[in-house]
Formats: sequence, C-alpha cells, structure tokens
Amino acid sequence: MCQNKCRFFGFNPRLKKCRVHWRAFTSGMSDEIGWRYYSHDSLSLDCSDLRDTGHTNSGVYKIYPNGNISLPVRVYCNMETMDGGWTVIQKRINGSLSFDQMWTDYKNGFGTPDQDVWIGNDIIHQLTKEKNSYLYVSITLVNGTALYELYNKFSISDEAGKYQLFLAGPATGTLGDSMLNTGYSWADQSGMYFTTPDRDNDGWSGGNCGVKWSGGWWFHACYRAYLNGQWYSADWSSDPWGTISTGQSVRETMMMIRRH
Repeated sequence: MCQNKCRFFGFNPRLKKCRVHWRAFTSGMSDEIGWRYYSHDSLSLDCSDLRDTGHTNSGVYKIYPNGNISLPVRVYCNMETMDGGWTVIQKRINGSLSFDQMWTDYKNGFGTPDQDVWIGNDIIHQLTKEKNSYLYVSITLVNGTALYELYNKFSISDEAGKYQLFLAGPATGTLGDSMLNTGYSWADQSGMYFTTPDRDNDGWSGGNCGVKWSGGWWFHACYRAYLNGQWYSADWSSDPWGTISTGQSVRETMMMIRRH
C-alpha cells in the first residue's frame, strides 16, 4: 500500500478507504471523523492488527512481523472464527503440495497462503516471541465434520533453539488434546524440538521420526498429533490426530495463531 516512499497512511474502516502520505501534520486530523492515521511504526504485525484496523474479510493479506516495510509476508487471515484476527501458519486443503520437506524449507516456509502452506518457522517464531498467543487447530473430515482444539499458549524458539515448541493449556474443543497432555509420556509435544528428514531432533532412539513419517514436526517418539504427513494416505499413520483413526478420513487441516 505505502511502498518505500510513503511514511504515513490513513484508514477509514467505515468508508473502507486508505490515504497515503509522504508527510503528515497532526493538526486538524481529529476533525475528520472515522479516519485513523498511522506511521510505519504501526505496520500490521499480524492478522490481529489487521482486524483492529477494520479488515473483516478472510483472505490473503500482507503483514510485517519484523516491523520492517521492506519485509512483507503474505499470509491467510481468518477473520471469522472466534472474532477473527487469526494468522494461519499451516493449511492443507487439497493435498497438491508435499509436506515431505527439509529443514531449510520449513525454516523459510513453502506453499501458497490461500491453499496448502507452511508459513515458515522463522516467521512463526517472530509472531510468537515475547507474546502470549493462542493456537487453534482444526481438522475437517471428508464427511464435512469440522473439529477444533484451542490451546491457551503457544510459541516456538528461534533456529538456534531448534524451533523448540512451548505449549500450555487449558486445551478445549471438540478435537481432543493430542499434543499437550496425551496420556502417553512419549507423545507429549511441549518442549520438543522441530525435526525434519534431514535434521533429527526428536526423542525417538530408534531413528528419525521425520524420515519415518515423511515430514517436519515437533516429534517426540514419535507422536499422537501430526498434521504434515503424506496426504490422504493410510501411511500418514493410524492416527494423524489421536481421535482420528486414519489420514484417509481428513479433508482439511489448519493451524492458526492469535495473540492474547
């Protein structure tokens, strides 16, 4: 919207119009009812910021998680679920994209925001560091049943920390908790490091869970929840989520985050 030469912009949520400016003077601005003015210091860091500035339609937007106008990130924003403002970090809707990717791919992200996508571990870290964020996981079955689980706190460390997962409850929803308190010590995922087929950071002494299950995830030894397996395949495992018996029953998956 602003490009590199714009230093200020205004937004009117009622009119759904924007103004861009090289310079701005604060006198008289209060007389313009409905207009809000921002400098680049107010760039939208995530979808929650976009919601707060009047965006109400779900779709692909640019955000600036690094606070830098020259480093935009295209993401899908869900503006409908639970009052909106959700930044989608993982989505699979047609299985056209393989998630059997390597460490650098998961680091930088791959896919298309409005289709199958992993937005990138570096971006997820940037969005969740020093913030309390919710994690919303949803799985839609081939019969149309939509299930979800909401975790109260979610963040991951940076690459030096192997994108370690920090997850906390309460966990509520219709999907059931298969990440935090699974009932199996070998499957609880909070505290786990991220593993890919070329980077073994899991807790399984028998090998690399990323190689065995063809993808990247916060594997323990190996999992009760794993959304990045081989699409629509029994080889995804007997349980892509603890309450779901086979990957062949899954039509869509999504992971979204929103700061408290």
